[in-house]
Amino acid sequence: MERASAAIAAAGGPGDAPRIEGPEGKDAVHVYGASLSLRGVAVTGSSCAVFCTSQGRAELAGCTLSSPIGTGLYVQSGATAEVQGGSIADCMRCGVSCSERG
Repeated sequence: MERASAAIAAAGGPGDAPRIEGPEGKDAVHVYGASLSLRGVAVTGSSCAVFCTSQGRAELAGCTLSSPIGTGLYVQSGATAEVQGGSIADCMRCGVSCSERG
């Protein structure tokens, strides 16, 4: 069975980058057993900017992740993440959390 996948990438020049903002107290992006590719995207979430779990895969290139009351990138339960360039900043709990919880 093929897993679900999504890709979001910036198009155009500076200032045209897509922005994803999560709702208050929630994750902005949640990858559950699927594959996600983000390129040049700014992501802000209160709990987590990007949460990847249950064998999911997140590929982030040139992205800016922030979470003023949580975690920038949270990876758990057999999931994997690859980050190339970009930044993870302004996170209250931690920038990156990786655990085998679940």
